[in-house]
Amino acid sequence: MDTFEDLQQATLHDIPRPDCLQLLGLARVGRIVYADDEGPVALPVNFRMDGESVLFRVSPASEMCVHLNDAQVSFQVDRLDDFHQTGWSVLVRGTSSYVESADLPAQRSTLPLPWARGYRPVYVRIRPTQITGRRLVDD
Repeated sequence: MDTFEDLQQATLHDIPRPDCLQLLGLARVGRIVYADDEGPVALPVNFRMDGESVLFRVSPASEMCVHLNDAQVSFQVDRLDDFHQTGWSVLVRGTSSYVESADLPAQRSTLPLPWARGYRPVYVRIRPTQITGRRLVDD
């Protein structure tokens, strides 16, 4: 029987910022992390990148919307392979704010489209102060 020490383990490597941005640009679902009155909350959202900013939509009636204007937040995207025990994770830290329609990307095809039904007219942008990533590689 193998012991924990006998198992071959993968190695964590930092992902350079340009590669983090590329991975973010390929993904469509991530987790927004913000604080409400009871503490931290992490929820999945559909998103798109707008340059180095994260852009997503929320309902004005949602609890999430109440807490996202001018708030310190984190945003995480990852892809994991349980079988091979490899994957990557990118973390964006920054400030979220509502976006006026005049400040949205001109090309509407680059706007995020929610997967779930519902009215989500409020666009939220995360302006990053830090973008970091780690990749778990089977060396």
